[in-house]
Amino acid sequence: MRAIPMIKHLLPILVALPLYWPLSAQANPERGRLFYENHCLACHESSIHIRETQAARSLEAVRAAVLRWQAVLTLGWGAEEVADVAEYLNATWYRYAE
Repeated sequence: MRAIPMIKHLLPILVALPLYWPLSAQANPERGRLFYENHCLACHESSIHIRETQAARSLEAVRAAVLRWQAVLTLGWGAEEVADVAEYLNATWYRYAE
């Protein structure tokens, strides 16, 4: 009986936990390309990814930037969409190791 109240308090954490796991190697860069082209390309030309003063200096930084900007734009992306876009950007421009 005491386990039920404990689960009730843990439920929000368990639901949000996948957002904090490392993004999986099963990300779909082609799907990420579509998200990027539809939601990001209007403001981001390719030069932003190859400039000398790149903000993203690691794959984790790419993921963090995608997560941050989707929140700023209130796109409502989940972990899969963020992973797909980060994987697309990494495969296309950055090529950071996992």
